[in-house]
Amino acid sequence: MKDILRAYKQASVDELPGYCIPIFVNGRQRGRLRPVTADLLNREDEIEMMTQWREASSSWFTSQFPMSAEGTKRWIKEQVIEADDRILFMVEDEELTPVGQVGLLHYDDQAKECEFDNLLRGRKGKFGNIMVYALIALGEWSITVLGLQTGYIRVLADNFRAIRIYQSLGAQEVERIPLVKVELDGVLRWVPSEQPAGEGEAAERELLTMRIKREHFLQLQGSSLKKE
Repeated sequence: MKDILRAYKQASVDELPGYCIPIFVNGRQRGRLRPVTADLLNREDEIEMMTQWREASSSWFTSQFPMSAEGTKRWIKEQVIEADDRILFMVEDEELTPVGQVGLLHYDDQAKECEFDNLLRGRKGKFGNIMVYALIALGEWSITVLGLQTGYIRVLADNFRAIRIYQSLGAQEVERIPLVKVELDGVLRWVPSEQPAGEGEAAERELLTMRIKREHFLQLQGSSLKKE
């Protein structure tokens, strides 16, 4: 698995089209998932764009802090490209315009499990629901290429729109963790409450863990993959 993720993340500019994952809607390609590689570190426009996307959606992350292009570049290099168990894709529409991002995190090669991570819609693409179909494309790729059996998604419980999307793809809630707000040195974090459920001050927010099983996902998609 590490070799597969490494190959995608180390693809050269010339090789990159062969590592892109097509996004299909009713048999027609509406976009693609382009793996984030070291080449992106030299694309100042995309670095700035990703920084703005993250800042605009900061309320839906458990850590909120001042964003900068340098910070985004460092995160991509150290936490994505150099990580053995992680990959990030840019979501591009039919005109190859970046409209969002999505990735996989904490891939466990033994259990065939991972977490779907960093789903962000940065702008509206030519096809309105492309982010949903981007998730479907990533799900099918993770099954056929990585042999994924179980995927997890962590989402704040008040992010109702995202939860509805995940439920439509077969994700079901398996855990709910109460959170409290902690602010230190300009960083706001939502961390698990130390109070047992039902005791002390009420939690301010909650973090949901949702799980999606391979067979349930394929059943909902009506995919021919389930015959393989």
